[in-house]
Amino acid sequence: MNISSHLPDLIDQYISTRAERLDLDKQAKLIGEHEELLKKAIIAKYQEQGITALGSRLGTVKVTRSEEPVAQDWPTVWKYIQETGEFELLHKRLTNLAVKERWDVGLEIPGVGKQEVFRLSVSGTK
Repeated sequence: MNISSHLPDLIDQYISTRAERLDLDKQAKLIGEHEELLKKAIIAKYQEQGITALGSRLGTVKVTRSEEPVAQDWPTVWKYIQETGEFELLHKRLTNLAVKERWDVGLEIPGVGKQEVFRLSVSGTK
């Protein structure tokens, strides 16, 4: 890939590359949705037939079962975490919107800093 040093050309390259990526993202989303439908259909058939693996000319697909946690009562979960200090039960990231809403009204959150992030905004293209 050749990256131009001339700014208008660089902008054109950025816009066309971004458009190509967005198109591929859209295609990937549609393929992913179709893949999910196929996955659900296979799992349903496996359950109907009582099997866990089957091969075809392209390969073998196995279905496995696992249990994953889901919070059913957040106030109870929060209370438990606060009482035990087991914060590793949570993802360690901030919700940008919630923090920015507080900053907008002048509230600072202890232990939270600010990091400068640069983004490009593109207009006039599809």
